[in-house]
Amino acid sequence: MDLKLIEQYFHISTKGAEHPLISLPLNDILNAETMKKILQNGSELLQAKGLELAVASIGLAFFGLAASKQIVMSQYNRILDLSLDNLTIQLESHDDHAHIIFKITELKWTELPTVNREAAIRAEWSTYFANTMNPLIEAASSAAGLKSAIIWNQYGARIISIMDYLKPLVPEGPMRQTLENDYLLLASMPGETFNRRKNPYDHTPCYIDSPYKDGEKLMLRSSCCMYYKRENGEKCFTCPILKDQDRAELTLKIKAAQ
Repeated sequence: MDLKLIEQYFHISTKGAEHPLISLPLNDILNAETMKKILQNGSELLQAKGLELAVASIGLAFFGLAASKQIVMSQYNRILDLSLDNLTIQLESHDDHAHIIFKITELKWTELPTVNREAAIRAEWSTYFANTMNPLIEAASSAAGLKSAIIWNQYGARIISIMDYLKPLVPEGPMRQTLENDYLLLASMPGETFNRRKNPYDHTPCYIDSPYKDGEKLMLRSSCCMYYKRENGEKCFTCPILKDQDRAELTLKIKAAQ
């Protein structure tokens, strides 16, 4: 399997970080104190005010775990082992930002069946979210005294962005249809899979005019990434909580700088 895309975009690989500041078995961060230490270290590296930004950031790192499994399912018809026991979480500093990296202990997988493939994927998602994703997300939000929605609500627009990126890379035909079908399958799982009333991957995107190129549209995030909660931080142009007046002023600034 070629996992270069997963390594590049989600920082998941068998080699991990060269010089990690922190490196722990992923299971360890389910402990509240250990999780809080990870969040506090991340906040310092991000120059954040409070833990909101760190929680939102680690939540997007967790998103990459499920997204990587989905990509491997569609591309190779395999279930990649990204379980708690098979991963190490690492924190790496890059000047004014930080990366959360997952090191795979052993590259292993199971083949998806050709018969009843959809049922097998549904069973895998039920197990994976119950045993891995949900505990991680709930541990991170709980350690910071926040609701898990700060993480889950980011996933709707993020998965659509990933699909928009992947589709042009896949030739039209069976493989692209498989990619689309597997995404729709994940988006159709019941909310209970995620300990939520509603599936966070089931999202209707909202688009706004791009200030960078006339005639183009940008998709609003499904939730704030909390980047503004750092020193000299600002809300992104596509932030859903940015007021219309502020977005209009930001549009003028962007256009004037072009």
